[in-house]
Amino acid sequence: MWQFFLDFYGYAVFFYSLGLIISYVVLMILAYRGLFQSTDNMVDDYAYRVVERSPYTPGVSIVAPAYNEEKTVVDNIKSLLKQKYPKFEVVIVNDGSKDSTLETMITNFDMVPVDFAYVEYLQTKPFKRLYRSTNPLYEKLIVVDKENGGTKADPINTGINVASYDYFINTDVDCILTEDAIYQCMLPVMRHNNVIAVSGMMTMSNGCDIENGEIKKLAPPS
Repeated sequence: MWQFFLDFYGYAVFFYSLGLIISYVVLMILAYRGLFQSTDNMVDDYAYRVVERSPYTPGVSIVAPAYNEEKTVVDNIKSLLKQKYPKFEVVIVNDGSKDSTLETMITNFDMVPVDFAYVEYLQTKPFKRLYRSTNPLYEKLIVVDKENGGTKADPINTGINVASYDYFINTDVDCILTEDAIYQCMLPVMRHNNVIAVSGMMTMSNGCDIENGEIKKLAPPS
């Protein structure tokens, strides 16, 4: 009888200790994962704050060609201007559009032609003129008018000739960028001195509800 109680007590202590050890191991694994994830978030948050406040944050030019985009150009430009990055500009290159793309941009963004010393670092079709906005809301917007180059590379090269900053994002004017797109592109560049280019992921916006250049509701294309 006493042997039964001793065996029962021994097994109880063994399984209790085993369960306690397993629970401690599980808690350690969960704590490690939580600490690791929190550290990543803290690093990202710290990087965002540094980029936001530092006088050494590199500037970025968003260069986008526009050809016959009169129906969507206004919303798309507003989308590009919503970037949450302290130092950027948006360079829209009107590549000899045959519709009212240029006139639509001039009217909706209060653009006026300004004197500009255009230097052709990269050879392109002839540059015509450069426009800037009289509205402070669009001070980061630059519109370039040029003759049609027949390829996407030609207006992109014109935009690079005009760009004020060393880094540039090559996109289309009908693309909608997330508000932190520049951050996501520039953080790897600033963290590692051997990164010279970053690519993004593209998805279709057909079927989505878009308002003022911002996706309000995600939905797949029909």
